[in-house]
Amino acid sequence: MMEIRANLRYWLAEQPTVAHFRWDHHAWGSTWLFLVVAIASYLLLILFLKIVLLHRKNPLPLGPIPALHNLCVVLASLAIFVGCLEATAVEIRETRWIWRRSKKSAVEWIMCFPLGTRPSGRVFFWSYIYYLTKYHQLFDTVIWMLLKKPLTFLHVFHHVMVLCMCFVWLEFSQSLQIVGILANTLVYAVIYSYFLWRNMGLPYKSTDVAARLQLVHLVFTVVAYIGLLGLHFRREEGCNGMGAWLFNAFLNVALVMLFLNFYVKKYYKSSKAIKDVDSPCKRTKQL
Repeated sequence: MMEIRANLRYWLAEQPTVAHFRWDHHAWGSTWLFLVVAIASYLLLILFLKIVLLHRKNPLPLGPIPALHNLCVVLASLAIFVGCLEATAVEIRETRWIWRRSKKSAVEWIMCFPLGTRPSGRVFFWSYIYYLTKYHQLFDTVIWMLLKKPLTFLHVFHHVMVLCMCFVWLEFSQSLQIVGILANTLVYAVIYSYFLWRNMGLPYKSTDVAARLQLVHLVFTVVAYIGLLGLHFRREEGCNGMGAWLFNAFLNVALVMLFLNFYVKKYYKSSKAIKDVDSPCKRTKQL
């Protein structure tokens, strides 16, 4: 068991590619131009599919493709969660002496990177892998449209926003990204496991699992933001990447407003449909 643990730690945190990772413009997808072109291509693909599928009423038979896609997201999310957790533990172990001298804790470092932090090392390697998976998750939209499901602005905005957010994390060594990666990958693993369960045709009761988990995640995000701000203003030097954090905070506020609007409308329609079915006039007509 100890040997398995040691091998796992080596491949997730101590292997040279991981330990000596450096975010620069030689890494794939690391330029602003690449990000802009990728987002523009994604939006053009949506427009193209809308035109091609405009007169098609029935969904395309995709077979096991949606299930395989969801399985890939689940496995990638779990791998990144474990990898980031292990990388964080190793970083804490190796730099503990610095915190003892400055009277700071490991939790403070996880929440608030010190000024001058560069995007290199184990944690940023897993942040980079997490960023790359967001390109794979754009395939969600293609599957959604081919299945002729209604595409909302919230769906598209969420994918674009997360892509920008992950890029900014790396570009500006933003604080709080460790918490963000761990929380997001855990939530994604659960949500896409639920999607996988449904794709396999297995029985399920609730259709609001994803929405409820996202609401819980949004509440957790607000709490984490409050904690970060507390650390930033308590420290004399503040936390690294707070300008990037402010940009992401505005994106998250917009996402929360869109999500709550969508969720309230959906809940209102469901409640109205139930009232219509249960009304005396409706029951009389059915009889």
